[in-house]
Amino acid sequence: MIDNRLAIGWPGALLFAIAYGILAAISLIYTQTNDGIAIIWPSSGVFVAGLLLLKPKPRTLLIALVAPISIGINLAFGASIGIACAFTVANLLEGFIAAKIACENRGCGRFDNPRWVMRFSGAALAAASTSAAIASVTTGHAGDIIFVLSWFTTVLLGILIVAPAIVTSLRIVAGEEPVAGGKGRIALVAGFCAVTIGLTFFQKEYPLLFLPLAGTVLATYMLGVTGALAMVFTIAAVGTFAVSAGTSPIAFVGDPIAEIYFFQFYLLTMFASALPLATLLAKSRGQMNEIAHRKAQHVAAQTFAHVGHWRYCLRNRTSDWSDGMFHIYGLDPRRDRAMNLEHGSIISEDNEKVRQVLAKAVVQQEKFILKARIKRSDGAIRHVESLGDIEFEDGVPVAIFGVLKDVTEHVRAAKELERQKARAEQLARNAVLLAETDQLTHVANRRKLLARLGEEIARAERSGRDLAVMMIDVDHFKSVNDIHGHAMGDQVLCEIAALGERALRKGDLFGRLGGEEFLAILPETSGEVAAMIGERLRIACHELDWAALDGPHSISISLGVAVHQKGADETFLLQAADTALYQSKNEGRNRLTIAA
Repeated sequence: MIDNRLAIGWPGALLFAIAYGILAAISLIYTQTNDGIAIIWPSSGVFVAGLLLLKPKPRTLLIALVAPISIGINLAFGASIGIACAFTVANLLEGFIAAKIACENRGCGRFDNPRWVMRFSGAALAAASTSAAIASVTTGHAGDIIFVLSWFTTVLLGILIVAPAIVTSLRIVAGEEPVAGGKGRIALVAGFCAVTIGLTFFQKEYPLLFLPLAGTVLATYMLGVTGALAMVFTIAAVGTFAVSAGTSPIAFVGDPIAEIYFFQFYLLTMFASALPLATLLAKSRGQMNEIAHRKAQHVAAQTFAHVGHWRYCLRNRTSDWSDGMFHIYGLDPRRDRAMNLEHGSIISEDNEKVRQVLAKAVVQQEKFILKARIKRSDGAIRHVESLGDIEFEDGVPVAIFGVLKDVTEHVRAAKELERQKARAEQLARNAVLLAETDQLTHVANRRKLLARLGEEIARAERSGRDLAVMMIDVDHFKSVNDIHGHAMGDQVLCEIAALGERALRKGDLFGRLGGEEFLAILPETSGEVAAMIGERLRIACHELDWAALDGPHSISISLGVAVHQKGADETFLLQAADTALYQSKNEGRNRLTIAA
């Protein structure tokens, strides 16, 4: 229990002490005119309330103030110093016992807590019993049942009725305890209760003691614990005055002493009926509020997360949906009804697949996962995923239930991710192609040619198969640029690149080394075959109608072929092909030479 004493300091202790003295004096005056018996001893309730609410130092001050006040008032009303001290000890001890048992030095609990109310009631019984025993023994009334019973009941009623009323009132004033209901409800209850109390205690002809009970029930229902405590306290105060004035409906009892005992029993009955009912009602309302709060949180969480749960009864073929399901489907749970998953909500293309998944789960009695598309009430198509299981009774499947999540955004994100991945891969391929392609002729560039040549040499070394390369150079290319311009020179290079790609086979690679020099890589090719391919390219170049291109009348190429020798590298092979190429040029051009 949390320490919830009020920080009201020494002024609070002084006010409690003054109230104690005033009420004690009023009670003693009352006993002077009522056969020496009080109905209720409110001072005990004030003292206990102070001990429950005050912090340690102000509480000590309260005890120090109450002791002399109690002795002085008892002396003023004719008690001897011994009797006055005995009564004071009894009163101080009853308050100490009640506070000790009820709170264990941790402050007062709340009167809407049934467990604490039982503890407080037990503390009041123990305190009243101890106080009555001490008072009767120290004053020589140990065998006087009337004295013991009178002391016990007045102290018990004072603690049970006055202390809770004071504690609750001060907490409301301090803002530490809310008041159930608004001003209108409070006014309505107060008016009704005033009528029931007035009709009961200000007339003697009709014993309408049941009317305050009706008012107490209404106050308890409408205002909770605060209403119950206020009603019981008011009945005690007004009833005590009415009994003293002789206007109460219990005058029919006849004997004044019996009338007082009757009213005390009536007050105990009212307390025992009202406060437990109020605490249980408060607890029930608190639990209902907590359930409503958690449900609201659950619904909000489902809505936010686009999640819902469903249950399909196999017996009557009906479905139950959570609010989250209605939200996913774009429906209103207050107006629309739940639909079966495989009827009317899954789009037709996915309907059979869903039906098969559910049927298989029922037959094999196993958990399932289904993915489908639904059509919302607004016509939108959403992707959903549901994880579910089978519900059994006595080993027989009775229902299918599951959790369904709207995964539309996930599906869209996955598709977008795939699209972006494909785009990135295409961009990567384009980048690689751009990095490995000659920008003028659109055939492989020097970088690509040298990388491929290294790979093919390594493969030839492993397999022992032939590998040939063919180097091509355009004859008299400088004169083409000088006479016909660089644009025509570029066109000549593009035409030769196209002829080279057409002349080669699948698996061969044709590319531009730079300037007017080209290279063909011919895997698994002997020198003789390479020469045949080169001759085909040379002839095609020589026979091309260059004049139709507004260029020179003829263009020729010189070629050099070299075959890979085991253990040789790229440099050796290219040097051999280049040497053969220059031999072709030296021997008159427009010819092919195979390196020796």
